[in-house]
Amino acid sequence: MAAAAPAPALMEEIIEEILLRLPPAEPASLVRAALVCKPWCRLIAGRGFRRRFREFHRAPPMLGLICNRVDENFYSIYLARFVPTTCSFRPRRVNRRDWRALDARHGRVLLRGMTLAHRHLIVWDPVTKEWIQLPNGPELVYYWNAAVLCAAYRSGATCDHLDCHRGPFVVVFLGTSGEHMTLWVYSSEAGAWKKPTSIVQFPKYYIDEPPSAIVGNALYFVIDNSRKILKYDLVTREISVILQPPASYRSHRCCTTIMTMEDCGLGVARMEESRLSLWSMEANLDGGMGWTLVRVIDVQKLLSVTADSICYDFLGFAHGAGVLFVGTCDGLFSFDLKTGQVRKVCEDQCHFNGIRGVVPFMSFHTPALGDVSTDD
Repeated sequence: MAAAAPAPALMEEIIEEILLRLPPAEPASLVRAALVCKPWCRLIAGRGFRRRFREFHRAPPMLGLICNRVDENFYSIYLARFVPTTCSFRPRRVNRRDWRALDARHGRVLLRGMTLAHRHLIVWDPVTKEWIQLPNGPELVYYWNAAVLCAAYRSGATCDHLDCHRGPFVVVFLGTSGEHMTLWVYSSEAGAWKKPTSIVQFPKYYIDEPPSAIVGNALYFVIDNSRKILKYDLVTREISVILQPPASYRSHRCCTTIMTMEDCGLGVARMEESRLSLWSMEANLDGGMGWTLVRVIDVQKLLSVTADSICYDFLGFAHGAGVLFVGTCDGLFSFDLKTGQVRKVCEDQCHFNGIRGVVPFMSFHTPALGDVSTDD
């Protein structure tokens, strides 16, 4: 009996279509696929495949959280800890002692030094391990915040932000001094801080710690103890202030963070007692813009925890992923607004001697595979 003919090899185009559908949140699956044979390894290692992989999935996955912890014995000692949310990505240095994460966007993390010897800003890429110290510029006054973003926002250039973490970036710094609010911009292309682009004289606004948000070409910061939002147009350089949705005057325990909504508009998530309300900025009948309450969530029921265990001064959001983070005495929980899925992502408590804030890290990670050895 004649031996059966070997099965015909799959066409490379078909193999590529299959590999493009591997989950982006698990980069190890690409490594395992590259170990199948040399042709697959060459395909996955190519720049063209990596670009098509990003274009196919569009939204970069959330690879982890940078949790800002305070030492349980020494409250002045900070630790920026990377907590993976996937099974196969972990940076070489998980813990960054004496650093605090401020922001993360387009594959970069903005850190600030928390000691007298290291009172400067760092831009860190956990995927490439790049570590860039920014030169001295604005004084790190008590009330300030900062954001890191792709330089295309400032120049008006077109960028899909799928693979720009190796390109130029800017850091926007917002601080107060007396009754003046000052905004500085650092450009990686120039390697220096520019002179303050805007000096706005407001009543003494407090600049809050929650990370900023980008909607369109505008950057937003929470200010004035979560009562207002500052809008900075990255193209026109104009600054304006928006009132937040009205809070309940009966509640003394309240926390606010800004969001990007599904329609790419501006939103606000507010925790009051055990009630989480979601607001969206929408056009009114008269043509103006106003806040609309779109959803109310009972956090106590959602997480199956007691009201006393909820940390009312802790709330985070992953822009682009639609995931909220709520802190409790039992750990840190994530809540996916689309699917309704609830997960405990960290066992650490979110109180005085635990996690004091989170910065989600989102990026594609298609590792270089040129050194992967395979058999024919």
